Amino acid sequence: MFGMPSNTRAQLESLEVITANIMIADEKLNIRYMNSAVKNLLREAESDLKKELPRFDFAKLIGSNIDIFHKNPGHQRNMLASLQNQHKATIWVGQRAFDLIVTPLKSGSKTTGFVVEWANAKERLQNLDFQNQMEAISRVQAIIEFTPEGEVVSANQNFLDALGYRMDEIKGKHHSLFIDPDYARTSDYQDFWTALRAGKFQAAEFTRYGKGGKKVVINASYNPILDDRGRVTKVVKFATDVTERVTAVDTIGDALGRLAKGDVSFNIDQAFAPDFESLRTNLNEAVSQLATTLGAVAQSTDLIDSGSREISSSAEDLSKRTEQQAASLEETAAALDEITVNVNNASKRAEEARHATQAADTSATRSGQIVAEAVGAMARIEQSSNQISNIIGVIDEIAFQTNLLALNAGVEAARAGEAGKGFAVVAQEVRELAQRSAQAAKEIKELIRNSSEEVKNGVKLVSETGEALKTIQDNIVAVNDHMQAIASSAREQATGLSEVNSAVNQMDQVTQQNAAMVEESNAASATLATETQRLRQFISRFTLGLHYAGKQSAAPTSHAAPRVAAPATPTSAPRKAPSRPAPVHGNAALKQDEWQEF
Repeated sequence: MFGMPSNTRAQLESLEVITANIMIADEKLNIRYMNSAVKNLLREAESDLKKELPRFDFAKLIGSNIDIFHKNPGHQRNMLASLQNQHKATIWVGQRAFDLIVTPLKSGSKTTGFVVEWANAKERLQNLDFQNQMEAISRVQAIIEFTPEGEVVSANQNFLDALGYRMDEIKGKHHSLFIDPDYARTSDYQDFWTALRAGKFQAAEFTRYGKGGKKVVINASYNPILDDRGRVTKVVKFATDVTERVTAVDTIGDALGRLAKGDVSFNIDQAFAPDFESLRTNLNEAVSQLATTLGAVAQSTDLIDSGSREISSSAEDLSKRTEQQAASLEETAAALDEITVNVNNASKRAEEARHATQAADTSATRSGQIVAEAVGAMARIEQSSNQISNIIGVIDEIAFQTNLLALNAGVEAARAGEAGKGFAVVAQEVRELAQRSAQAAKEIKELIRNSSEEVKNGVKLVSETGEALKTIQDNIVAVNDHMQAIASSAREQATGLSEVNSAVNQMDQVTQQNAAMVEESNAASATLATETQRLRQFISRFTLGLHYAGKQSAAPTSHAAPRVAAPATPTSAPRKAPSRPAPVHGNAALKQDEWQEF
């Protein structure tokens, strides 16, 4: 089979007992054999493989083509067709990674099949990730390894640089080389290593000593490393050099201690590491600002003290003047109250007069209307007189005609003789009646004429009376307007005086309040003087140096503050850890570009 000798079956049976995951395919890439190890591997991964490879079926793998493992089978077929030597690759199926070693089976120069060794790449990749993480940690931290008894096994360059040793100077030496000899003899130090040998890690901030007594402060963890039986095989320490930070903290702590005692006349002169230099600068500036401020406060206290005395004296004078002003305002308010009452009374009288003129105006208007009606009545009487005169004229004409008829009747009666005597008597009587009627009509007409003259005179007088009433009405309207203006002005004066009175009363109240406030100001001035004295006592607790020269100094003089040297602690310049290439172990893929991922 596949160009193998006759003992192939026995060889295949031997593959069943090895732990390697072996798969064999023929020259057409059809799977002909899988040992138990690879079956277990693929059976366990079947559910994940089906998510990416729908055609994958573990039960039908024997006899299937290896194309089911690839989304682009042509690429693999071309590579395998030209494969002459063993090839290593890593393939990804979803979240699973497999390391493959493909070896062509040869019969002379002819390829008769392929042997594929499968391996789960998870642990290799995980170990590679751990290795890369360790290298990353080694670049930034100091690392040293000890035996469980405390002897140095190895150390990285960061550790050597921090303590100033070479590797050959410390290898095989005990950990006590790096600590205070007195501490090395204590039971605490023995307990420290006893706990490490028991598998308990130790983490804290430690003080260590390097070559030549160099003091180094590290933030470190001692980590026991256990084997598969749980025994401690070595102790690895990961450390960060925090000497510069501790130096800065200690120096700043000392400065803050002096500051707590009231000493602001110092400066930190020793430079810190670049990461902490801003702390020193800021503290120096803060102390300088505080000293300057306290000096200014001290001088301001002196000024406040003298000013408060002046304020107290002025407040007493102001209090007296305020009391006088309050008395004057009180008298003014009383006088304005009386004026306001009188103006209100005048306003009421003006209002009553305005109402009276309004009533007179109404009466004059009514009188004018009555006179107009009388003129109309007189005109109608004159018209009636004229009509009566006309009627009398008619009666007079009738009397004339009657007299004429009576005369004619008398003439006719005379002609009649004796027969007309009675008729002549009647005619005479009628004539006399006609003459009497004419005389009466003439007298009535004369009376009516006189009456018409009197009526005309009456109409004229009534018209003149109407004109006089109209003039009176106009005068009353004018008087009413004047009274209205007077009443309005009186109301405005009363309102204005009321507001002035209210303002004066308010001024009186405010003045009284001001007087009370002046008294309070006097008390506050006394309190201010007392507090100023206390403030001077507080300021005297601070050591201001030349920032304050006492009351005799007109203004603070700027001087350089005395400098305090920080504790001299050697600092090591930060070193960059050398970069190293990441080695490849096991059956890692060497030609990733030749074996395409899914």
